[in-house]
Amino acid sequence: MTDKRRTGLSLGTRLLLAMAMVVLLGVGAAVAAVYLRGQALASTAVEEALARSAVAVENSQEQHKQQLKQLSRTFADATLVAYLAEGAATAQESSILDLLELRQNDLGFDFAAVLGPDGRVVARTDRPGSAGQDLAERPLVAATLKSNQPTVGVWPEEDALYNAVVVPMVTGFDLVGYVAFGFRIDQAVARDLSEISGTEVVFLAVRQGKFEALPSSTLETATAQDLSRSLVRLDPPSALARGEGRRVSLNLDGRPWLAQVTPLLEAPGQAVGAPGQVVGATLALASLDRQLGPFRTLLRDLVIAGLAATLLALGLAYALSNRMLRPIRRLVASAEAARGGDFGQRVVAETSDEVGQLARSFNELLADLREKSDMQAYLTDLSRTLPEPGKAALPVEGPQKKSVTLVAVELRRYVRAAAQPPDEVVARLNRDLRRAAAAVAARRGRLVSLLGHRLLAAFEGEDRSVRAVAAASEMMAALGSREDAFDDLAEPLVVLAGGEVITGTASLGEDLTASLLGLPVQKLESLLKEATVGEMVLSKEVQRDLEDLLARTGFTPESHQGVVTTLPFFSLKSTDAVRIAGVVTPAVAPTLAMKRSALLADLGPGKLLGGRFEVLAQLGAGGMGMVFKARDRELDDLVALKVLRREAWQDPVQLERLKEELRLARKITHPNVLRTYDFGELDGIHFISMEYVRGVTLRYMLDQTDRLPFSAALRVGKQLLSGLAAAHQQGVLHRDIKPDNLILDPAGNAKLMDFGIARPIARAGLGLTQEGWLVGTPQYMAPEALQGQEVDARTDLYAVGVLLYEVFTGRLPFTGQTPVEIAFKHLNETPPAPRALAPSIPEVVEGILLRCLAKSPADRFPSAESLLASLDALSA
Repeated sequence: MTDKRRTGLSLGTRLLLAMAMVVLLGVGAAVAAVYLRGQALASTAVEEALARSAVAVENSQEQHKQQLKQLSRTFADATLVAYLAEGAATAQESSILDLLELRQNDLGFDFAAVLGPDGRVVARTDRPGSAGQDLAERPLVAATLKSNQPTVGVWPEEDALYNAVVVPMVTGFDLVGYVAFGFRIDQAVARDLSEISGTEVVFLAVRQGKFEALPSSTLETATAQDLSRSLVRLDPPSALARGEGRRVSLNLDGRPWLAQVTPLLEAPGQAVGAPGQVVGATLALASLDRQLGPFRTLLRDLVIAGLAATLLALGLAYALSNRMLRPIRRLVASAEAARGGDFGQRVVAETSDEVGQLARSFNELLADLREKSDMQAYLTDLSRTLPEPGKAALPVEGPQKKSVTLVAVELRRYVRAAAQPPDEVVARLNRDLRRAAAAVAARRGRLVSLLGHRLLAAFEGEDRSVRAVAAASEMMAALGSREDAFDDLAEPLVVLAGGEVITGTASLGEDLTASLLGLPVQKLESLLKEATVGEMVLSKEVQRDLEDLLARTGFTPESHQGVVTTLPFFSLKSTDAVRIAGVVTPAVAPTLAMKRSALLADLGPGKLLGGRFEVLAQLGAGGMGMVFKARDRELDDLVALKVLRREAWQDPVQLERLKEELRLARKITHPNVLRTYDFGELDGIHFISMEYVRGVTLRYMLDQTDRLPFSAALRVGKQLLSGLAAAHQQGVLHRDIKPDNLILDPAGNAKLMDFGIARPIARAGLGLTQEGWLVGTPQYMAPEALQGQEVDARTDLYAVGVLLYEVFTGRLPFTGQTPVEIAFKHLNETPPAPRALAPSIPEVVEGILLRCLAKSPADRFPSAESLLASLDALSA
């Protein structure tokens, strides 16, 4: 199929042939039009010439008739009549001939004859010696004998025709005879008629009932000879007896002629339309070839000019087609290269016409394919670090030293688990672990390990010990209560220790495991031996971190010296720990809080929420709540189900505001925006259902490689802005744009998620350092948002600028130990020049990033569309 296509004519050849066909068709149409027009004009000219010839013959006959009548009065004067009256009978023929010849010479006629009263010849100038010939039966003579009036007509002879008149000669009342004379119809007459009519003229005589041509003709000799052979096609003379002309077609010398046949009558009938004696005819001939001659010359010139124009057009077409097809050939070559996987081609758009537009569109397509290819290659390479199917997702970390607060929980109810049914034990353990995970995740901690019935959690960052105490108090309450009256109450032991540890990912056979090494781990092991039921044990380092909080709350932990170990430690009663946790996070009614915590903790794989959502797996947890992969039985589709913690819905005003923002977010339908489906409450739990995408977040990608390849980064930026522009068009601000909220599917397509969720639901009023909800994430917040001013679309663009800065350079523009320090830099400092961190990025990208990070919203891009247009203009 490909070979057959390649062996066909090229586009340039087809274009050239098409142009040649157009020119040839144009010339052919012009030639045909000229030919048809010439034929029509020639036919019209012939018809007009023949019509003129008929009129000319009629006028000529009438003119000769009048001339003969006038001459008859002069010819047959009194002298001639007297002479004939006195002695015509006895006079010699010779003397009368002399008199006739004298008159013939004076008047110029061609023949004359004197007839007796009975119509017999007395003398004739054209035939001396014919005296006594009886001409009484001749129609012209007979008409005169009958009417005794001069009669004009055509006098036929064997070799000629004459326009003649027969005049009676009368003296007194006695008829003495007749005089006949006339003019020969010769070649001179034919020429006169030819000049008048514009036709060739031939005179015909009737011989034996047929027409024969007389020498009196304007035709060339060869044509005249051919005419004699063509006269058989003429109607017989008898058909013209009424004096009406006929139109006939002849072929002379192989060429078409039209002829007008006008009869010549010896003596016309007396009545109108009565038959007369046809003795000859005037044949006016017009040649179609002669009339078409000028048109044929024009036609020939037109053909020559058309051929010359065709050759010239082909030459110009060849040059123009080469020029026009040059970018198309480059497009073809680039397309072939792109088909082979080489997307590095670029076609120069030299014009602004359709070809130029095609070249620019093709360049944009190649750029998009390059970005997509680079992103897929990057994701393919990144996929090597992903967990194997069926294994728990474990972030691969390099060795690090961290300051942490560790919480160890010993689940004593499972010490004698071997005596109970295994399925009941495992089911209960899963419920307890979910409750513990929910409490830890709510305080931004993470579960590190489970060894037997001992659970270990770690907390990092600012206020880590405060958050650890709050989480530990919730675990003591949730894990130390009976599920029913028959439940064996065995409260857990809880110990907290702090300090520096070494973390990293270690291999355990074919599996990966998170390692945690250091003195705080050893202290947990030791202090668990000193712990008692109903108390929370704190190491000296944790008690030091809590001094300010303990001073504010008025609780003083008891100091102890270890019995089994020599370590000093402090203890808090469980009731005191719960009260301290209530200061950290304002609590609702304890029974309701416990009920809600239990509900969230009970959610897990295999559970059915509200008879609608079948939970398949837990995807993550955060400050807002927990996220599950679930099957929506109503939609029969997989969804991401986010269940909200009590802090997210305890304020009715803020809850209604969240609902309104989610209603707006549902209107956003764009391939680069994660769809929000529903918001509601089932089984006492508020939830948000969203589109489920299997992929990795941009944060995970950056954690693995610091920064993305340039083309992949450009693709992420374009898709982020494309989705954000769609959101802004619906009047929705995101307010928390960051790498964590951008997920990429296996094909490298980015989707923006968590619209409206980042807005604060409740704040404790202690500023950015207070545990609670922020309007966004400090590292990505615009100055106006940090100052509590009005925000708009340009606020989101500032966050986009921070994200792109991190994507292109591998670093955030502003970093610090605390949110307050980071916020101060956003408000007052200028970000480092991006090219100082990543010299390979173009200057135009640096300009775009710095404009996004302008302190004043007026100095930033006015809209997501304008920023997207700037990125689209970049060549990857």
